[in-house]
Amino acid sequence: MYATALPSEDAAPTRIPQALRAHSRLRFEACLAGARTVPGQVSEAGHARVRFPLSGRRSGALEAVLLNTGGGIAGGDTIANEIHARTGTRLTVTSQAAEKVYRSDGAVSALDVALWVEAGARLDWLPQPTILFDAAHVERRIAADIAADARLLMIEQVILGRTARGERFQTGRLSDSWRIRRDGRLIYADGFHLGADAAATLARPAVTGGWPAFATLLLVAPGAEDLLAPARITLGLPDGAAQDDAPLAAEPEAGGDLEAGVSAWDGMLSVRLIGRHGGAVEAAVRRLIGRLGLAETPRIWHS
Repeated sequence: MYATALPSEDAAPTRIPQALRAHSRLRFEACLAGARTVPGQVSEAGHARVRFPLSGRRSGALEAVLLNTGGGIAGGDTIANEIHARTGTRLTVTSQAAEKVYRSDGAVSALDVALWVEAGARLDWLPQPTILFDAAHVERRIAADIAADARLLMIEQVILGRTARGERFQTGRLSDSWRIRRDGRLIYADGFHLGADAAATLARPAVTGGWPAFATLLLVAPGAEDLLAPARITLGLPDGAAQDDAPLAAEPEAGGDLEAGVSAWDGMLSVRLIGRHGGAVEAAVRRLIGRLGLAETPRIWHS
């Protein structure tokens, strides 16, 4: 059986009334109960939900699974997540499924993430990929504030267009901003912007060379620099521990479907991945977190 495209997918999008925009907010915290990490206060509004499955993680971390009961993000929708890992806790945050951002009538969707990691705590931010339909308009802001001895692992994967349908991201907008502070001092600032001529921008060799999938892995932790050489080896890059600006190189195991770059400085490890398709990027992410022991792969990723 084959499904045909709905007429509305080819027609100009109809302006959505402001009253129908979805505005969701989620706040929760992880706290210590003896030696165990357990959920603390939870506040849910709109379509945002969080569940804490009994995952049996070897690390003893609490696993939080984010849900969007609205089924995706339409133009003008907003989602704000605020997550606190209290002193000494171990928290892994993932999502139930890939987040889909639908084509917009011109209104911009806003995705905001605020993370706090207190003294001695560990937070792994591991959502499943964000898929942007062609003509989606979205602004995403991620801010984190961590203690000097805390550990934060962040992995964000983005797929531009419904690649399984041969869709290309040509007319949409994506603005992405990351700000990380350690003990209140800004240590990491990153930004990415795609405007009206998204297809031409993406086609540039210095951007993605036309490939639609990319990811950023950022580890902020004492001694993170020690993983520079192992990360490069895992991705098939030259070891070159002294070459902080090693060029991007194709991953041999991926058959030329992946390019990667790794840097490390000031208690941080940064990995950039670009893929011909989302599967190549996800495979590299799994390889990194498994071989480097960065985190346990969330079980829901297998479902």
